[in-house]
Amino acid sequence: MCDVYTYLSRDPFTSISLLKYLQSYPQDTESFHVRGEEGEAVLVLLQVAASPYDRETYPGAAFVCFIASDGPNLTRRLLDHVPCGVSVVFKLAAEADRAVVAEGFDLRRTTSFLSFTGSFGAPSLQTDPRLPMTDDPLPQAWSLLEARGYQRDWLMPLLASGHAFVVEDSHGDDVASVCFAFQNHGHIWEVGGLSTRPDRRRQGHAARVVGSAIAELARRGVQGRYVVEETNRPSVQLAQAIGLQHVLTLTHFLASAPCAGDPAIGMLS
Repeated sequence: MCDVYTYLSRDPFTSISLLKYLQSYPQDTESFHVRGEEGEAVLVLLQVAASPYDRETYPGAAFVCFIASDGPNLTRRLLDHVPCGVSVVFKLAAEADRAVVAEGFDLRRTTSFLSFTGSFGAPSLQTDPRLPMTDDPLPQAWSLLEARGYQRDWLMPLLASGHAFVVEDSHGDDVASVCFAFQNHGHIWEVGGLSTRPDRRRQGHAARVVGSAIAELARRGVQGRYVVEETNRPSVQLAQAIGLQHVLTLTHFLASAPCAGDPAIGMLS
């Protein structure tokens, strides 16, 4: 496991999904590390049942598979550890890995998530002093967050421990837009939970709260991450409008047919 973390920590932003799931679901993940002439590679397998998002989105799948690899031959070696005879979701950041996986699996692309980060020299990325950074959101802010599916029993401990903060665009008790930032892994923090009242959309409120959150993270000396599903065009356009840089795309593929070779069902307990 030490070798796994050492390798993934070389580029933690690119490997953040692997690091996050290893940290969040230690009892439900298994990792494999290989070395060779091309360098190193890591495979992380997560049981779908452990992840609320994956359990809802891919109910017929058994495992989620993440790969970080320095070369195709290393990726091929890692695939020996992928369970066969069950449905697997591959979440891949590199086209080279997709090409290797497609040699043994019938892949069906489902979606992708775009990761953005701040270009802190951009004048648009400034903390707006009118927007409070708080660990005690207003009731209307909680209502907006909960409408997006974010529950208090998940966010409140992070706020209380200093591992998250909320940004509100409000006037008195009237909240137009809200988002939060929380620690993903180490110095990488994610901005999420963006929610704007329907009657206050297209007025710049969402851009202000996200831009302020990213700028606040830069002020704290940590790296902000803003993740958007490819189908969410307004959020993609928001990221581009405030000067965020697109640095990573994680594409999901559902393996609808078993790979060649002997099954390895039940490898994880």
